[in-house]
Amino acid sequence: MIRRMLKAKILVSISAGTLVYVLISFFGGQNGLWAMRQLEEQREEISINMAGITKINQELTLEYTALRSDMDVVAAYARRLGYVAEGERLVKISGLPTYYTTMYDTGSVMRRSEVSFIPEWVGKATGLLVGGLLLVLLVSAEAGAPGATIHGFWDAV
Repeated sequence: MIRRMLKAKILVSISAGTLVYVLISFFGGQNGLWAMRQLEEQREEISINMAGITKINQELTLEYTALRSDMDVVAAYARRLGYVAEGERLVKISGLPTYYTTMYDTGSVMRRSEVSFIPEWVGKATGLLVGGLLLVLLVSAEAGAPGATIHGFWDAV
């Protein structure tokens, strides 16, 4: 009977320690909910950046197509660069720049940020600690150690 009770207490302690380890791993582990949420936030930022780059690409593609097919667009760009066609007169106005430069936005660089999580050894150590402390508490409560009863423990908490 005493042996059966000891086995039950050991089983309860092992189960409690395992439960603590599983909960730590599930919520804060490398593949846990906390890490998954961080990765989802990074994915959202990348999606927003990709949408901006796609928009820039569409604008540049449209500009490229216009330059290849429309000679008026080519002439306008040539005038911005200071070129004139035959028969045209160049009039310079003081105070204005002689050429026009277009700066193209190329998007922004994104760096992968490290995902934070609780290391595996912390979860294992915490599970072992909880299981061990529970086993000591259960065994000492049964042995009649002074002031170490289950009821006295829960009343103090």
